[in-house]
Amino acid sequence: MTETAIFYLIIDALLIAYACYSWYWQANIELRGTYRSSSIIWALIFIWIGFMWNYLEKGDQSLNFFLALFLLTSIIDGFAGFAPKRIVVSGYFKRTIRYSEVVTVTLIAMPGVKKENVICLVTTKKNRQYYIRFSQGVSKIVSVLKKYVKHDIQIEIQNIM
Repeated sequence: MTETAIFYLIIDALLIAYACYSWYWQANIELRGTYRSSSIIWALIFIWIGFMWNYLEKGDQSLNFFLALFLLTSIIDGFAGFAPKRIVVSGYFKRTIRYSEVVTVTLIAMPGVKKENVICLVTTKKNRQYYIRFSQGVSKIVSVLKKYVKHDIQIEIQNIM
């Protein structure tokens, strides 16, 4: 077995574990955000760059499985929303946020032609911000948040006109 095959096996095992973890949280989302297609676009850009700069070789047999797992995790990562125990966000390095970490939530209502759009900015105790877009009304988002959050958080509602 070559060194690249061993490398791909290790990376594949990590991607399988991450895909299962992400899929579990994605399946538990009660209030779904708008799908974030940029995760797929960025994955395709990284794959294209990998081939253009010869980091990925077309003849490697273990590359196909790696690319399939990489695209699968990118597809799964596009889903975000509120689950009963955590907030599920899009991202490779931070997939979920515990409700106990949330300090403030800012809801920005965006005027839409056909349906409502709301951007939800979540600020944590470590002063990190995450955003989720929803095609639900502000009242629905606030009611789900109040159902899951066990402590007082500041919920700020803004309108853009």
